[in-house]
Amino acid sequence: MGVGKGLEGAERMAATSEILKKVREIELVTRRLVNTTLAGQYHAVFKGRGMSFDTVREYQPGDDVRMIDWNVTARTGEPFIKTFVEERELTVLIAVDMSASGEFGTVDQSKRELAAEIAAVLAFSAIKNNDRVGLVMFSDRIERYIPPKKGRAHVLRVIFELLEFVPQGTGTDIEAACTYLTNIQRRRSVVFLLSDFIADDYERALGIAGRRHDLVPLVIEDEKEVALPDLGLLALEDAETGDVLWFDSGSKSVRNKYAKIAASMRAARDKSFRKHGMEPISATVGQSYLPALTAYFRRRAARQ
Repeated sequence: MGVGKGLEGAERMAATSEILKKVREIELVTRRLVNTTLAGQYHAVFKGRGMSFDTVREYQPGDDVRMIDWNVTARTGEPFIKTFVEERELTVLIAVDMSASGEFGTVDQSKRELAAEIAAVLAFSAIKNNDRVGLVMFSDRIERYIPPKKGRAHVLRVIFELLEFVPQGTGTDIEAACTYLTNIQRRRSVVFLLSDFIADDYERALGIAGRRHDLVPLVIEDEKEVALPDLGLLALEDAETGDVLWFDSGSKSVRNKYAKIAASMRAARDKSFRKHGMEPISATVGQSYLPALTAYFRRRAARQ
């Protein structure tokens, strides 16, 4: 009994050590990207919530008379105006789909691992911008919530949780995640929603969450989910339901039908985003996500 427990403890320590090694690798890669490429672009897009009162100073010719502080002016007998500074601190929530479909990956990376790396980039960009970062993990339920905080140690905890956490649910309930995001953070926040968006009936909740927060959908995909390869007879298991379907991928008509269904699902998803004025970012397993991320920041900064 004691030997068994000892082996289990050793296995857990080895697994934790491996995850910590992966956390350090992700930190090195993502912090380098943030420092060399993304920090300025992130700042240009997410500048702050608005302006907050700073102090008063004496009126000078050319100042906006609407900024005169009449209370101070009355006390001193000289005109004073209010000055304001940009309110810098934002709250950034990173919501990550932890459903079983995230384990899918046809190269040396799963969708969940890709999501964790992108989440790290966003988190490090946020703390470099002096923003607070929080994490919501969901499947067919809310799995875990880590309240927003600042600092490198907090971001490392977020990355560790994303890599180490074992969800209870297997399905995807984006509607529940959006409802939770609407309620958990009353103050308007920036929300990055990372998912493959393979789910039903989430459009209304997505719209409500998008009105409450600045919601950015980040679609995590794998090419083989869009185009079936010619590999003969295949058994495909739905990771979320356990259902197994057999496909003759050697048949061109089967591959075309598969591609048509996948394209229809993507079109419906993108239509929902457009309806609510959201511009998604797409990231594909095995490909660099940096061009899509930088292009998004540039387009949005240009609009602002």
